[in-house]
Amino acid sequence: MAKTISSIYFTTLLLVVLFISAEIPNSEATCTKYLGEAILAYPCSESYCEAKCAEHYHESCRGECEDHDHHHGVHLTNDHDDQCHCYGRY
Repeated sequence: MAKTISSIYFTTLLLVVLFISAEIPNSEATCTKYLGEAILAYPCSESYCEAKCAEHYHESCRGECEDHDHHHGVHLTNDHDDQCHCYGRY
């Protein structure tokens, strides 16, 4: 009887681990839905960008910095914004 119960526990634990490990790649791969932008102060860092995305979009799972230079490639002043593109899960 004890052997049967321990084999049921082991099988259940194995199934739970398999379901969790199969779900991890799916959750990471679905972080592609564009949610919007968050404007940051220059310079943009990935960690700050992700924090701002989480602040503006609670379903956000990723943020990417994108430079929008108003001088078309010439940084005469700090007169440009770094925008953070925020992404969530589908």
